[in-house]
Amino acid sequence: MALALLVLGLIVPGPALTEAAAPLDEIRQLLRQHLYEAPPESVLAGLRAGHLNADLASVDPYARHFPDREAARLDRDAPTWTGIGADLQLESGQVWLQTYQGGPAKRAGLPDRARLLEIDGQSLTDWQADALMNALRGEAGSRVELTWQESAAGPKRRTVLTREPFRPLDVELVEPWDRGVVRVRDFLAGRTRPALMATWDFLDRVSPEASDADTPLVMDLRHAGGGDLHEALDLAGLFLPPGASLGGVMARGGEIRSFSAPEGAKLSMPLVLLVGPQTASAAEVFAGILQHHGRARLVGQPTFGKCSSQTDRRLSDGSVLRFTNREVLLPDGQSCSGRGLRPDVEVGDAVLSDLQRLMSLAMALEAGRGVQ
Repeated sequence: MALALLVLGLIVPGPALTEAAAPLDEIRQLLRQHLYEAPPESVLAGLRAGHLNADLASVDPYARHFPDREAARLDRDAPTWTGIGADLQLESGQVWLQTYQGGPAKRAGLPDRARLLEIDGQSLTDWQADALMNALRGEAGSRVELTWQESAAGPKRRTVLTREPFRPLDVELVEPWDRGVVRVRDFLAGRTRPALMATWDFLDRVSPEASDADTPLVMDLRHAGGGDLHEALDLAGLFLPPGASLGGVMARGGEIRSFSAPEGAKLSMPLVLLVGPQTASAAEVFAGILQHHGRARLVGQPTFGKCSSQTDRRLSDGSVLRFTNREVLLPDGQSCSGRGLRPDVEVGDAVLSDLQRLMSLAMALEAGRGVQ
């Protein structure tokens, strides 16, 4: 991706580890039998234990081997991550924090998005991503001083934060609540759809005007890098009539399994999705389905272009192999891989990073729906 997205307080990669020996024959057999595109035997034969992830990339750009000591980090339910409660984004030489609701940074008064200038008094000029992460993470209860700006031209501020274990909400309500803005960062199996429904019920209680049938729901998917495919399909089905096509998945050999929106309660309010280059995978599938049916308008920038599905397989030594096993098709029978989704309203970089300006566009778009 053009922008680097590193999660602080959720899944923070540790220091670079030397690749351990892996069961290569087992890996070769899994890829031989289940990889979406059959790999050449010469490439499989060339897989090396000490360079496995680099070698896997020549077979499948999304394949990765996780040694057993790293595999536990794939469990997104494990409440073991310690940090400041923010995403770290590197954009055009600048470092930005996007805070999580309820996290240490947000509670300390940092805005939804802040430009990070210094860590413990040290300028961030020429810092690499790993160095930034190492400086921000630490033991629970330890403290770190951040120098930041609310905008590139705003006054400098200093805030001391205490690091703590923290897991962000699957669906996060973004203030101000009276406009009905929710942020989805991940599509987690069995969790994101009920979390959205719970958020909508909360809005209905505390801000009835936000849940009015004519008020658009704005979903922020700008940093939704993917997640569980079936959760994305379930969530899309929540906004579509029973029987509407949700697309399908194609396995090796061209076999296609199709999906349709189920029966049950539906949400009928207007829907605007904020998207960008980091909107990928399950998030793209969700957005693409609703855009195809005219159920949602997209505002932002073209999405990443990854409509493939990966699976994780645990190996005999406790490690995990992740590889692509299916291509996801949108309701028109096409994949978004390599092309992404085109927004209905496309914006520049400055607007894409400004939630208030995006909100104004979203509201204006819905107010003028049907008027060309």
